[in-house]
Amino acid sequence: MLADFDLARPGKTFHDLGPITGPLDGVAGDVLCSINNGQGPSVLLFGGVHGDEYEAQIALRRLAERIRPEDVTGRILIAPSINFPASETGKRLSPFDGQNMNRVFPGNPQGTPTEKLAAFATGSLFPAVDLLIDVHAGGRDVSVVPMVFGFTTPASKVDETALTDLMEAWGYRFVQHVKGIRETACGAAEAADLASIEVEGGGGRMKSSELRIMEEGLMRALSAYGVLKPALEPARFRGVHVTAGPEGQYVAARAGLVEHLVGLGDEVDAQTVVALLHPTAGADPKPEAIRSPMPGYVLRQTEHVHVTRGQLIGNVGTPRTASA
Repeated sequence: MLADFDLARPGKTFHDLGPITGPLDGVAGDVLCSINNGQGPSVLLFGGVHGDEYEAQIALRRLAERIRPEDVTGRILIAPSINFPASETGKRLSPFDGQNMNRVFPGNPQGTPTEKLAAFATGSLFPAVDLLIDVHAGGRDVSVVPMVFGFTTPASKVDETALTDLMEAWGYRFVQHVKGIRETACGAAEAADLASIEVEGGGGRMKSSELRIMEEGLMRALSAYGVLKPALEPARFRGVHVTAGPEGQYVAARAGLVEHLVGLGDEVDAQTVVALLHPTAGADPKPEAIRSPMPGYVLRQTEHVHVTRGQLIGNVGTPRTASA
């Protein structure tokens, strides 16, 4: 696949991703931007793994236009909408095969459109860089506080200490620590000994403030990595490292209407009522109080008012101890 993508060409070039999947009805394909300027570190950024995570796509398209080759040391690859069949149709999953791209890595070159795109990223783009930055957002269903989390291996070119320093360089309040999932982009990168960072933030309605936070965080990180001349003042990390897992999730015990009582990023304890679940029928208007399952910080909240039994309402991350 790499034959048609001259990623070593100096300067800024754009490559058509359409041929990776072949013709798809109503979808033209998207681009891969390659910015090269001599020897140095190399990084791949992509967004749109989930097509309804719009902030990532806008921020990366802006960076592809904004970054000049003379400001780069090494190589920056940017694919604003790596899962373009989903992105161009405004869907989380590809309308052509119904698959979740972040559960099909490392992909299959002879598979479905989603599997082909994952295989292209894994087989052709991962070997060309030293670091993957997979940019996500909350999507239409969930709002997420701006945060990052990452993975590395002893054989990666970016070790654990450097990865932590890089995540803190974003200037975000939260660095999250989670267990990796093998079938995700970051999981496939880890299997290939490629260090990776996943970016989260935003969701629901598009907000200019969240776009600015995402774009500026990426600029600071690229500068801290040494691949981009600094354009913003470095941000001193004043945030918190948190551990987030299923134990921090709070879900609806029954169908109802959600009223959030706390905001994203708010600190809570195990007695904090984080939401009310109002009934959808009957004469009794009394809602059910939903308490935080643990002390920590609210990292995610549903964008849905009506939820069904078992549906996620939000989740809390707990501060990570030094020994964790």
